[in-house]
Amino acid sequence: MTSPKRAHTDREYEQQLSNLRERVLLMGAKVEEMIQNSVKALVERDSDLAHRMIDYDAQVNKMEVESDELCLRILARRQPVASDLRFITIALKLVTDLERIGDMAVNICERVLELNNEPPLKRYVDLPPMAEAAQRMVREALDAFVAGDSEAAQRVLEQDRVVDAYYGQIFREGLTYMMEDPRNIYRATRVQAIAKYLERIGDHATNLAEMVVFMVKGQDIRHTGRAGEEKSKKLPHGVLFLCPANSARSQMAEGFARKLFPAGVKVWSAGSQPGGKVDRYAVQVMKEVGIDLSAQEPKLLSDVPMGDIDTVITLSAEDVLAQPPPKLRHDRWSMPDPAAATGSEAEIEGEYRKVRDDLQRRITALALAR
Repeated sequence: MTSPKRAHTDREYEQQLSNLRERVLLMGAKVEEMIQNSVKALVERDSDLAHRMIDYDAQVNKMEVESDELCLRILARRQPVASDLRFITIALKLVTDLERIGDMAVNICERVLELNNEPPLKRYVDLPPMAEAAQRMVREALDAFVAGDSEAAQRVLEQDRVVDAYYGQIFREGLTYMMEDPRNIYRATRVQAIAKYLERIGDHATNLAEMVVFMVKGQDIRHTGRAGEEKSKKLPHGVLFLCPANSARSQMAEGFARKLFPAGVKVWSAGSQPGGKVDRYAVQVMKEVGIDLSAQEPKLLSDVPMGDIDTVITLSAEDVLAQPPPKLRHDRWSMPDPAAATGSEAEIEGEYRKVRDDLQRRITALALAR
């Protein structure tokens, strides 16, 4: 790993590079705040907050101009070469993408103001985690920029699949609302537009990560960054989620998969020692994201038609399936058992939500694989 932070004998030059790095990070923090607050304004129907974020964009635009001017001064006066030259030219591109992310947040706020004049169309279940995923991509891309970490940048590229999958889900739901009642068209199209702006933020974060890889390695991976993805990431035809009791983790995974996978994918969950009923905390936290597990029951492996399954995903450290049948894809997503959580009611619920959110991110990404 090569870091862009390099000591120079010229202290003024080193200070200029440090100032540039800090300006990029400050600009990134501003646009992260805009993403977070734009969706908060949507969920809480806070028009004042939306107006403040729209006005906030002027600060981001000013920071872009100032960063560009600093880059050009360094290039003109210092005539940098090698890694310093890549660092400065990449900084020029980074601030452009960050400014456009700010523009996307402004667009979201404009749609929020329109929606706030109308009755709520639905409870926003998928937009907040989609915004969180996009914001996380921006933050981690900038962290990779500062650390000069190309591997961390590559991980950001993989996260774009999650944001894209959320967009597909929200777009399909919007179409459903419009077909059910033409009076929903105005609101549904604006919700779809917000999802599209968040998807574009994910694309800009992808650009940031690709530029970090170029800065560190001198390798341009634009348009080819995903070329090496494995065929094993293709969407399964039939998937089985496993954990010993089949009462929490695997039940939550089944719930997400049934919601996010296309209708033709067969989804099951089972356990080697199934409990009597689905864990009440699992039912509760899944209800928070619009998925009802109350009618589900834990199942034995023998209850599953294995002939319909091509993918098995084990969610525990323990082996539930002693000997997977040949030709089955078998993945392990080892997750802590939330049923083992202790503490207050709120602390226990928090552990279930952590597992739920991790499952949602993983299954959303898997759902996009076609």
